[in-house]
Amino acid sequence: MAVELPVTGALVDVVAGAEVLTGHVALVRPGAVVVELPVEPVRTEPLRIYWAAPEGVHTVLARLGLRWPVRTGVRWQLLPAASPERGNRRDAVRAPVRLELQVTDFATGAVFRGRTTDLSEAGLRARVETGPHAPGEGAAVDIGLLLRGAVFPAAGTLRTVVGDATGWDITVAFVDLPESMADLLRAQVFAALREQRRLSLL
Repeated sequence: MAVELPVTGALVDVVAGAEVLTGHVALVRPGAVVVELPVEPVRTEPLRIYWAAPEGVHTVLARLGLRWPVRTGVRWQLLPAASPERGNRRDAVRAPVRLELQVTDFATGAVFRGRTTDLSEAGLRARVETGPHAPGEGAAVDIGLLLRGAVFPAAGTLRTVVGDATGWDITVAFVDLPESMADLLRAQVFAALREQRRLSLL
């Protein structure tokens, strides 16, 4: 089934270069979406729009057509450069997010505790404490993320492990992440990026 463009009034996240801004769809025209943003992004490419629909997260690559100021910010006329599609986890936006986590090696039962250093819908990077066992690249792991006062479970695969005397830096790719969990992580990532931008403007 073809993915439709976001409807008028829908909340959207616009990724412009390395910036992420949340806005809303002010108008939908044939072959174009007019998005209102609170501020003008520094860069205008690459551009990608993300929005939520009942079937999950959708995205489309776009280019900037027209832009004009309004009382509440700026409006961009965005022209889709490809067909809208379901959100691609491999292209997930990443942000520095610090969350407590526990990683358990599925085969050995070894447990590693630490904090994430960055996060996306596709996976995470983390710093974990040393222990009697070393994490192994390629291992299937169970992950527990402390988020909003609750522990959220996820499955993953250890991609890279780099250790020193004080701990290990690990990269984990999520496996079969439930849509609800992906949406939660996405919200956390975009919130962190918006906070980064807010602090940069102070």
